[in-house]
Amino acid sequence: MRAQHDTWIRTGEPWSLRELFSTSDCDIADYCREFRPSNFGGQACGEVERYCRAQGIWLDPGGEHYNSMTPYLHPGPISAERLTVIGLFNAILFWLNDTVGREKFGHLPVDAQHRARTDLDRLSVLLESGAAPGDPSPLESATLDFLSRVAAQSDPRWLDRFVSSTRDHLRTAIRDQNARSRGDLLSTSEYIDLRAQVSGMYPAIALCEFGRDHYLSWDQLATAGLAADLCRLQVLTAEIGALMNDMFSFEKECVVDRSDFNLIPVCLLNSPGATLADAVGAAAAIVRDRFAEFRRLHSALTAHCAEPGIAGSELAAQVQVHLADLTGCVQASWVWQVATNRYKGASIFEENLPSGWNESGPMGKDGHR
Repeated sequence: MRAQHDTWIRTGEPWSLRELFSTSDCDIADYCREFRPSNFGGQACGEVERYCRAQGIWLDPGGEHYNSMTPYLHPGPISAERLTVIGLFNAILFWLNDTVGREKFGHLPVDAQHRARTDLDRLSVLLESGAAPGDPSPLESATLDFLSRVAAQSDPRWLDRFVSSTRDHLRTAIRDQNARSRGDLLSTSEYIDLRAQVSGMYPAIALCEFGRDHYLSWDQLATAGLAADLCRLQVLTAEIGALMNDMFSFEKECVVDRSDFNLIPVCLLNSPGATLADAVGAAAAIVRDRFAEFRRLHSALTAHCAEPGIAGSELAAQVQVHLADLTGCVQASWVWQVATNRYKGASIFEENLPSGWNESGPMGKDGHR
């Protein structure tokens, strides 16, 4: 795979992720054209950077890139304070990802891997109890601060679900997920399920409710026959975000960090004799199919909320707000990854080339839509 990648870089034409993700009836760039990140982004990102630098958990040069994701993935919060809390959570997860996460874990010395597992156990206990250990690390102190802020401003039932989702994410993210370390090869469907957990997209989706201070009533949704479809739409949102990221971050993860826990090598490993081009095509089809299903199910739920008996109700309003947030997550998964420099460099994908896209692409010279 890496040999074919190197050859493609030298002699091949870069693939367009825009073309790979778009369907015959929907260009992904057009679908995202009206997207705008949160107006509170500058203030919130500045506060998060100041806090993380003071705590010693800011990473240079990566911090600027991952911090910028918050106002994209969460365009809907009602205040700068709530977006700042979300940004602190993102900074904690990215710090873990970029120091001991799945791409880095296998390269750590044995003693560092042991410390990472110990730190994860302590963090899991902290998340469950909300109590500080006797000697909190800077990361634990930041996590306690985050928990106190979010608990003071959220619905307790939502908070329980959110903390459980975060612990599930950390258990999968802070370990070497490569095939050699696992001792097995995940099927493509098994990989997709695990990758959605590893990505942190489920806690991110839950934080949309916190940002709005507007929480879903799952009992009422079940009674109205909406819970299953809305849950499926959340899964699609998580998978689109995670798998789209796999393609944008392919070089960063699989060429630089030499990981195979990524959709492209998983497609390759599950198809003996396939080429890199085959794997790119198969991976793109998986993202594209989920993008199409997301739009179909989103339209069906929107129509359901307009039906007699539910139209104009508080429950319909809950669903419509959340549908808007899920749309924002999907759009942000495209827009931010096109805009950020986190994945720019020598690439088989046009959008990852350092020059970015010109005026014929989805973004103008100033980098804005």
